[in-house]
Amino acid sequence: MLWETLDEFERMRKRMERLMRAFWYGFPLEEELERGFPVDVLETDEELIVRADLPGFKKDEITVRASEDTIEILARKKEERVEATERFFRAERRKGMARRVITLPTEVDVESAKTKFENGVLEIRFRKKKPAKRMKEIKVE
Repeated sequence: MLWETLDEFERMRKRMERLMRAFWYGFPLEEELERGFPVDVLETDEELIVRADLPGFKKDEITVRASEDTIEILARKKEERVEATERFFRAERRKGMARRVITLPTEVDVESAKTKFENGVLEIRFRKKKPAKRMKEIKVE
């Protein structure tokens, strides 16, 4: 019981530290980066479309993996190098990661995937798999 209380106090202390850093230095909290980003999943008769808002990321910082029924989008902000001749009074760029794993509402053909990254929005289009319409008899044991 005492250890649980002490653990809770430690978690609260760390949270307060992160909040103060975010307030004073003006950058998002680690949890905000790790929590994810907005994603829309749309469906047409032939396609499934996934749109993800990834402002501030470049296309080479984004990884997409998909299976027939899930998609994972991972965006990693790489650390920017500073020229030795530059003098910063304030630097707010930093590295971070955002990740989402989405279960798709219908099976898709992964090989048909087409992506477009424009103005901070990633769009992924998949052709939907046609469901098998033939029935198969299953023996009852």
